[in-house]
Order: sequence, then structure tokens, then C-alpha cells
Amino acid sequence: MDKVTNGLSSGFAEEHLFSAYDLHIRQKEGAMSASKILALTALFLTTAVAQTEWKEFTSAEGNFRILVPEAPQEQIVAERNLHQFSASAGAESYGLAYTDFPPNTHWENTVNSERDSIVNGLHGSVIDEKRTSVEGYPGRWIRFVGQNTSGELTIYFVEQRLYVLHAFAPNSVPRPENFSTFLNSFRLLSKPKR
Repeated sequence: MDKVTNGLSSGFAEEHLFSAYDLHIRQKEGAMSASKILALTALFLTTAVAQTEWKEFTSAEGNFRILVPEAPQEQIVAERNLHQFSASAGAESYGLAYTDFPPNTHWENTVNSERDSIVNGLHGSVIDEKRTSVEGYPGRWIRFVGQNTSGELTIYFVEQRLYVLHAFAPNSVPRPENFSTFLNSFRLLSKPKR
């Protein structure tokens, strides 16, 4: 016969104690799952909001405007008269560089050379390429895959100025929608004087 505790058998007490413990654990796991869901939802909403909060950046000297995820860092390489602007969004990298070339520079050779320099520098290969333009000025859109990085470039030759826009991300992630946001946002402030 079972030992009776407060009028209940010890087996009954143990069974209900373990049932109560199991219920407590399940509730705790459920709360943890709910908190994980809330955290993931908050992360998703923060990311979605961050994607829509890109800001316009304007460079009067560079004669352009673009949308960027944050205020870009500017770097000038004086000996090449190269102006670079870069910003990031998580693991994604966005940038624009421009420099001026002498008169009579052939635009297509310059664009091809810049494309090759960037893609080869990232140990990559071009997987897609199309002609494009901005306000009637010629350019190229390039998609490439590198050793650790994949990305897209848009290169324009405006009068004697070369503009290079890049959008890079690790190979381990699918193509970010922000690539299009950035690359399609480029506009000239005014038509350059010849």
C-alpha cells in the first residue's frame, strides 16, 4: 500500500508535482518561443523600416544626388582627383566614386577598364552586363560574382567625368533589394557644360 501524505498517495502527489513541473516548463518554453517571435518580428520591422528610410545625399561639387542608407563617408585622393563616397547597411556596401578625364578620352575604353579593374580586384567574373544611360550619357550596368563578394556596378561617362556606383554584399546572402534602390537613384544635378 502506498504511503499516504495529507490524505493522498505519494504516487498521486509525485504525478501531479511532475505534471505541474511539465506545465511550468511548457509555459516557460512557450514564453521563450513567444519572446523569440517578438524579437524576430521587431528585427524584421526594424529592417523593413530601415530599408524605407534611405536619405538623399547631394554633392554640388560632384554634380549628383543619390539615395544612401546613412550619411556617406567621403575620401579624396588628390593626386588622381578621385572623390569617393561610401556607406553601409549591415553587411551591404554602397559607394560612388568620380574622377575627371582629359578631353578626347574614349568613354567605352574607360568604362571597360574600370569594370575590369574592379571585378578583377575582387577575384570575380562578370555574369551579366547591359548598356545603360543617365540623362542621355552612356554607361554600363554590370553584375558580378567574386571570391567572397557579389555585386553590381553602374558606370557612367558624363562629358569627361567618370561616375562609378557599386553595391556589394557577401556571396552568402541573396541579392539585396537595396541594390536597385541605390543604383537607380543616381541623378545629375544639372547638365554639364561642354
